Amino acid sequence: MAFSKGKRIEDETSRRIVDLAVTIGCREGVDVLTVTRLCRELNCDRRVIYNRFRDIDEINMIVAQRCNEELMAKARTVINPQASFFDNFTALVKAAFAYIYEKNANFQHFTALYKVTEEGVRNGVLQALAALIEEGKSSGDVCAGTDSCKAAANIWLIMTGISSMLAANVNYKYEDGLDTMLYGVNAILAHIKNKAGI
Repeated sequence: MAFSKGKRIEDETSRRIVDLAVTIGCREGVDVLTVTRLCRELNCDRRVIYNRFRDIDEINMIVAQRCNEELMAKARTVINPQASFFDNFTALVKAAFAYIYEKNANFQHFTALYKVTEEGVRNGVLQALAALIEEGKSSGDVCAGTDSCKAAANIWLIMTGISSMLAANVNYKYEDGLDTMLYGVNAILAHIKNKAGI
């Protein structure tokens, strides 16, 4: 992803930097993921990093994208083509929540990272949820007037909020967090459900 005449290109060094950043970030945490650490591990000069990435924040967002892709790929394995849209959506959210819980707090941190743009909040999980809700609108399961981005953002906030509570408090049990998360998600799903066919 090096810059060449103002254009971002892919190269082996960029991939090595990202792979190392993912390893360090997910194993040791965001505080340890620094340009200095990357340079030391890669035995390179800081220019090697800065010729390819604006700053460590950009690298963190790329790590977050990788974590979110892994999370959603794992969650999508529970999709059943014969199940209803809402059953599949709930199963996917449960699987994503479980996967976040099974991973360490560092992975969890990256799944909750987001970037604010003119189009709104950008996060891989949030975007995937919004796309699924759009699919539900196309199939007629979700009310056509639903704001997919807002519905997805609320579900994402519930998931990441409860996940953070689980990570921060050893007395807060997974089953309790899952029940609370599903209560909130099911309330949103009931709100966006197309009731015209009922």
